[in-house]
Amino acid sequence: MKVRSKQGTTAVFLTMILAAVLAAVGIIVYEASQLAGRSYSDAVLELAGRSILAEYDTELQERYGLFAFNLDQSQVENKINYYASYSFHNNQLKETFRSKKHLDQLRLKVESVSVDLKGYSITNTELFQKQILDTFLYDLGKNLIKPRGVVPSGFQEIELKNMQVINSLPSKGKGVGTSDIGRLLEVGIPNLTEIKEKSEQAFLTNEYILGRFWNHRRGSESRETFFMNEVEYILIGSFNDQGNYNKVRNQLFLMRTGLNLAHIYADNKKRNEMMTLAEVLTPGPLAAFTQAVIAGIWSAAEAENDLRRLEDGKQVSLFKTKDHWAISIENAVRPEMKREISDMKESLEKNGEQENLELGKSLHSKKQSSGYIEPMNKSGIDYEDYLRILLFFENNETKLLRTMDLIQINLKGSYHQDFDLKYLYGGFEFDAVIKGKTYAYTQKY
Repeated sequence: MKVRSKQGTTAVFLTMILAAVLAAVGIIVYEASQLAGRSYSDAVLELAGRSILAEYDTELQERYGLFAFNLDQSQVENKINYYASYSFHNNQLKETFRSKKHLDQLRLKVESVSVDLKGYSITNTELFQKQILDTFLYDLGKNLIKPRGVVPSGFQEIELKNMQVINSLPSKGKGVGTSDIGRLLEVGIPNLTEIKEKSEQAFLTNEYILGRFWNHRRGSESRETFFMNEVEYILIGSFNDQGNYNKVRNQLFLMRTGLNLAHIYADNKKRNEMMTLAEVLTPGPLAAFTQAVIAGIWSAAEAENDLRRLEDGKQVSLFKTKDHWAISIENAVRPEMKREISDMKESLEKNGEQENLELGKSLHSKKQSSGYIEPMNKSGIDYEDYLRILLFFENNETKLLRTMDLIQINLKGSYHQDFDLKYLYGGFEFDAVIKGKTYAYTQKY
């Protein structure tokens, strides 16, 4: 009797142990399945988000190296829901294998998806600049920098007049503007090496612009772009193509005039030549006033010669030596100018030095001639390098917004008339709920 009692107790004890083991195994299996479900859900949702990024606008990417998708919030939410549900077999694929229960043991289902596009519009200047920097570095690594192109032939009157297009531009409200060359001359014009060292981000942004957009010295006869002077548009912002170039040319003329003036006053030989001529034109005390007029004429004449050489593809030294100088004082101050100066004795004395300098520049502007004179030393920097200097001083936000303008104008004209950058996004954030757990992601290019 006691033996049977002991055997029964042992059986009950073993049964309890077995039940405990089975319960533990069940718990382990359940937790493992939950962990697998969470891991699988995370992978599926991550992939769904990346799939949205894969739907980028191919024309925008091929032409300008930028990645952005054209979907609104509800479209992104629906697509993520669809992609995830498809992966969870919550569709016709599941119906096909309805009898094979083991295929859907996790029973995962998307309960909700919430997408936030705020801050990810490609018109966000911070996001836009990051993309163009990435693009330029990629192009540089792959040697995909845009070829130099050709010099556009002939003059064409090009002006954007479509108010619907104008009012939709990212830079709307910025207006037309030019750099204060006088202030830049006071601060000091940096050379190209200094520009690169001062701000690598600004330097790379400008290189992207010069590599992706045409300018007065580099264009395309195929006219895939609306403006021919695209970089000049970024600097000025006028909807008249030739007007943009004219204003940039004037900026370069003022810059070169100021730099040439500094060279004249630093060169003893040129100062002596001015004094000698001034004494001839207005002997006595007035000679000192006349020098300023002559300096204005001479520096402006040299600047005009500089611009003509740049327009012809030649190089002009930023800071000149005597061998870089092309125009003699005799070529600058022509006989008719000498007569005008001699007739201005009273006004010369009343004017200050700066006024007499400006007077000299205005006298030069009356001079009509063509061609240019080559200096002994022809080395220097070309037209694009001078654009680099102007771009360096341009307000960064304005520069980026006008770059967006060009992209939008060009793709409206050659790709899709409804193309609008404000509807394109370079990333997004989203939350998804699966089996009561919330998953959060940030997806961007």
